[in-house]
Parts: sequence; C-alpha cells; structure tokens
Amino acid sequence: MKSYDFIAIGGGNAGLTAASYAAAAGHRTALIDRGAVGGLCSLNGCNPKKVLVRATEVLDEIRHAAKFGIEASEPRVDWSRVIDRKESFTEPVTPQTEKSLKDQGIDLIQGSPRFVSKNELEVNGERIHAGAIVIATGSTPRKLTFEGAHLTKTSNDILALRDVPRDLVIIGAGVVAMEFGHVFARIGSRVKIITPGKQVLGGEDEDIVAALVEFSKNLGIEFIFQAEIKAAREQDGRLVVEYEADGKYQTAQADFILNAAGRVPSINEMALDKAEVETDRRGVVVNDYLRSPTNPNIFAAGDAHGRLQLSPIASYEGRVVARNFLENDVERVNYDAIPRAVYTIPQLASVGLTENEARKRGVDIKVVNSDMQNWKVYSILEAGRMARAKMIIENGTNRIVGAHLLGGASGEEIHIFALAIRFGITADDLKQMVYAYPTFSSALPYTLG
Repeated sequence: MKSYDFIAIGGGNAGLTAASYAAAAGHRTALIDRGAVGGLCSLNGCNPKKVLVRATEVLDEIRHAAKFGIEASEPRVDWSRVIDRKESFTEPVTPQTEKSLKDQGIDLIQGSPRFVSKNELEVNGERIHAGAIVIATGSTPRKLTFEGAHLTKTSNDILALRDVPRDLVIIGAGVVAMEFGHVFARIGSRVKIITPGKQVLGGEDEDIVAALVEFSKNLGIEFIFQAEIKAAREQDGRLVVEYEADGKYQTAQADFILNAAGRVPSINEMALDKAEVETDRRGVVVNDYLRSPTNPNIFAAGDAHGRLQLSPIASYEGRVVARNFLENDVERVNYDAIPRAVYTIPQLASVGLTENEARKRGVDIKVVNSDMQNWKVYSILEAGRMARAKMIIENGTNRIVGAHLLGGASGEEIHIFALAIRFGITADDLKQMVYAYPTFSSALPYTLG
C-alpha cells in the first residue's frame, strides 16, 4: 500500500495550492484527479471566458470610436479565430501543471478516488493511505430535471462554440449567465435569460444590479423573471424551450441552450460516508479551519464545501488548509473583504456588505450613491458610458462596510475598497490620499460623500 503525508483530491486552484505548500515543507505529497489537471478557472472558466470578454471589449471600443473622433467601419468578427486565441491560453495549462507537479516532487495519480476508511482511499484498484487529505474536487453544473434537459449545454460547450448562435437561451441569471449574455449579444446573438428568481446576480446590491439590467436590455438582452422551464425539444432543426411565466405558457426559439443554473460540489462519487465525513446540501461540512468536524484528518477547500465559488477563494483556502495542516489550526478563513467582479461590459464589482445586508445586521449606515457617467474623468476615458457607485459607510466610525461599482475599470478599482475593509482604512483616509490624475481611481474619493 502506498502512503503519503498529504493528499490533495482535485487538480484545481485549491488542490494545487495546498499540495504545493505541503510538498515545499518536506512532506510526501500526492495529487489525485480523474481528468486534466489545471482547474476550472484555467481550463473552462475565468481565463478562457475573459478572452472572449476581451474580444467583445475591443469590438465595443471600435463601435464607439466615433465618440473619440475616430471614424471606423463596422468591424467583422471571426469568432473561430477568437476561439483559437482562447485555446492558445488553455491548451498549455495541463502539460505545464503536470510538469510543475513533477518538479515539486508531487506524485500525480490519475483516477477516481473512493474512500474505504477514514484515512484510506482506493484509486484504480490500489489502496492509498494518507495522514491528511484535502477534498478539492471543485463543482459541476447543476443538473436540470425538466423534459428534454439533455438538450442543454454547459459553459464548457459554449467556450468551444465556433459558430455564433442566432438565438441563445440562457437558463439561470448568475455571473455565468450575465457574462456570456453580454458576450453573445454584442456579437449578434439574440439573447434570452430565463430565471426562476426575481432578479439577476443574487447576492449583489439590488440598485447596482438594476442599473446593469437596464443597460443589458438596451443591448438587446431579454430577461424573463419568475419563470419555470417546462421542457426543451428539437423542432425543424432548431431547439424550443417551453416555460411558464406571468401565468402564461410560452416558448422560445434557440440554436443553443446554456445551463447557467449554478454549480454543485463534485463529491457524490467518493463514498465520503466511509471516511465519516459529514455533508449537507452545500457540500462537505467544515469548520473555520476548513477541517471536517467528524474526521479532523480531512479538509475541504474551494467549491467542495459550497461556501463561496470563486477562483481566488479556492487558492486562498488551499493556502489556509496547508497552513493548518502544517501548523495545526492557526488560521481561520475570513471572507469579509473578498472582492468580486462580473465581467460584463461595463463591469460590476463589489466587496463587503450590500445595503440590505448591512441593515439586517443592524449596522448604522449612510449610503452614498453616485452617477459618475458625466464626471470629467469618466467623460474623458469612457465618453458617456455608464458609471455608477454605491458606498455603504458606518456612521460614527466612517468605516467602509460595502462598496459596489459599475463601470469600465470596476474590477481593478474594487481592490482599493477591499484593502480598506480588510485593514480598517476609513472613508476619510481614502479621501485624504493623493491620486494620479486623470485616472478612474482619482474619482473614487468623491463617491464617499
């Protein structure tokens, strides 16, 4: 029987980070994955999706060139070449990751592991013992159960799509739905987003989201809220989605149906009961040290426990797991200052509490809303495009408890506010700083009231 000090199950950000720290500390380490290593973000998530977003950002710049005194003809999009560029980033990921593991002395075991006891796994018919294990198996698209659900596709499929669909139906209204919705609306698809909820981007500030939705409608995206999908079927070489909304039975034509209804932890095939690992509807149950309370030799990180499904969270948690394994529970996870970004055009970015969350917690706050579209810096750099900000500030302490931005550089600017929340930098402190001008950041002090 093989034996390791530390095993990471899953070759994404969380597993790779934890394994790297363990191996660097001199522990015999293995990483187990049943597929290509490198992780969702690098192979079929953040990075390849951002390549597509960037292409449509350039397209948008060209279409608005006249605002800057530059005349340009309507650009032609060769989407197959965009996909070629995307693949130039994704194809090297797995071989580079495999080489990195080898260089670090980490054994790569390819197969589907199953627990046979609290500290033993079986992979490809072989038993393996481990002193500690981190479950970092990521997530998989939520399974849809309506009739004809097999006709839907996932983000993996749309990232490989070389022919632009005339009609795109997206089921769900989270980050994936909004980002792909913007991408394909800009290259000519008629996009319909169907969701059972009352709004898109649940968990984000309602006012900022409402502004993005109105902008998206002007882009041509149709939103259908509080809808129930009844069926999907093929008809005359195309697809039809049947749904009920506003008390009416309706249909939508499609060439591609994207399942963007969320993701669930990939943990069902590991026989976690044999390891005495407790699970719930979100995934593996863990404490603040990311250990299983029912089997302290088992950790979980990233999407496997279902707390926050973000790539940088997976890397952060992989580091926390490794530190707690190496030093015996010295760091608790803290999600108070985690920045989030949605790469629509314009970008939506946020950190901390929404107004509703702050009020529910009983925080005494003041709310500062800013429409920055006609502010000088934004007029120069964005030429009249949408730019909004909403700041949530605690009365008395002047501490920033939430920041929500909608604009061209929001994904970069949000880090200033994440830093402020993390280290207690007040609104007054940020207003006293000197900023390079004219930059987007130089306008941020004026959003603080």
